[in-house]
Amino acid sequence: MISNELKQRLKDLGQFPYGKRDRAYQSIDGEPGIRDMNHRYEVIQFPKSFDGETVIDFGCSAGAICLDAKKRGAKRAVGLDYKEETIQVAKSLAKEMDLDVEFYTFNIDDGLDGLKSLIGEDKFDHVFALSIWAHCDENKLADMINFYTDKVCWFEGHNATTYGDTKSKMDLELERLLDLPYHEYIGETSDRSVRQNYKLSRSLRIDLNNKNEYTYFSGDVYQTVKEANHDYKDKKPGGNHLLNKNSYVDGKYNYNGKYSCYIADSNSDIGYKILNFDPSVTNLEDKYNYAKTIFDVQWKLSLAGFAPKPLEILKCHDSQTFYHAIKMQNIKGKFVQPNDEWIEKLVSYCRENGITRSGWSVSDDCVPKNCIEMGGNIYLVDIDYKWVLLDD
Repeated sequence: MISNELKQRLKDLGQFPYGKRDRAYQSIDGEPGIRDMNHRYEVIQFPKSFDGETVIDFGCSAGAICLDAKKRGAKRAVGLDYKEETIQVAKSLAKEMDLDVEFYTFNIDDGLDGLKSLIGEDKFDHVFALSIWAHCDENKLADMINFYTDKVCWFEGHNATTYGDTKSKMDLELERLLDLPYHEYIGETSDRSVRQNYKLSRSLRIDLNNKNEYTYFSGDVYQTVKEANHDYKDKKPGGNHLLNKNSYVDGKYNYNGKYSCYIADSNSDIGYKILNFDPSVTNLEDKYNYAKTIFDVQWKLSLAGFAPKPLEILKCHDSQTFYHAIKMQNIKGKFVQPNDEWIEKLVSYCRENGITRSGWSVSDDCVPKNCIEMGGNIYLVDIDYKWVLLDD
């Protein structure tokens, strides 16, 4: 509990607009605020754990987000606000709570270079920019978000009636201002007028193994397969445009699959095949059964060196639906067209071990986009739910 003296300072100096309210802007440690932080946290899916991660909050007011992130294990938390009196309250709150949080008086309109000189150039895992962009130069705020966001930016707009922040407007403006390719709309806060909320990231967010914490696949190292082939203007049947090209380009895995997407770090020996299946497959149990079959087929093929070794089936989901992922050996090399001898050996092995493929033949799947050579061995990498095991 915070002291009575600090409660009064919070009420008097933690307001926004300043001097026009009967309470602080944020609810903190049981003290009421214009903004109900518990409601905001529920809507934006505020992480239950920031263990070992870094956080920055633009327009932090009295520091609720930074204080709570630090309580949840954040390694570093930085709060910025333009009003000195409010920052002093935030510092006092951190001191009374025995939390190591950095609070700075800073005006976003002073620009990115000014902020770099104040806090350094280290990137942050989590960047918060909640109901702030109408109160500053939006282009300068965007520069800071683009520079400092390593994983995700949590963004809240303003009242649509007063500021025009409708979802359609924000969709367009966020696309224009920010270089974060993945935009996830997460809903409306309504504790002080209706406001639109987003998670913006450099990555596809996949929650692996059904845990609360998220695994972010950074655009600098990871990429989903679905997007990879869009870089090629002259796509050819069977992926012949990929022939003899590296499976990684600028650290991003460059492989395209219709019923799965592969996510991997070019420096790692492990990758993840996210199984999205046919859209008609909606039952989670059916999805697991398909995942188990894919795992078993790939395992049998890996025993003879025809496929990457599968290691584990994981539950996962993104913002839209539930999936399963196969944790597996990461194959790094060049896309190749296997010769007839290799194909014949694969077909013979599949026949002997009750492995087949629906839709077209096993040999028809042996095309450059599905085959990568690494260390002198060719691996069939795109094994999806069309592959089946015949009954023994």
